[in-house]
Amino acid sequence: MTDYLADLSEEERARVVDQGDVVQITLIEPITYKHSKLDGERTLTVLTLSKKVKGKHMKAMDKAVGEISQSLVLVACLAGVPAHAMDELDARDLDLVMEVVGPFLPKSRRTGTESSAS
Repeated sequence: MTDYLADLSEEERARVVDQGDVVQITLIEPITYKHSKLDGERTLTVLTLSKKVKGKHMKAMDKAVGEISQSLVLVACLAGVPAHAMDELDARDLDLVMEVVGPFLPKSRRTGTESSAS
């Protein structure tokens, strides 16, 4: 088992597929959104997230106000979907996504619970 998945429950691990450069997470609640006003609706049942967090992702996070908004922007960037699509992301899905993505972030930018052991 991949180290960063070790702390997940069996149910959570069953929703995560590590494919090398990307991680796929099956959503509890599918997301329906429009990419733009000219496009039809799209539905996501799985988020495919890049494991390579780059400067452009960090810059996008800086533009958002608040920890939750920054998390949602990061997820959108890593998944290659517009930020507004993440407005419909279920909180349980966001929690799992951030748990999975956390190890790929610089230590100073991680969100959620951190180990305080010295």
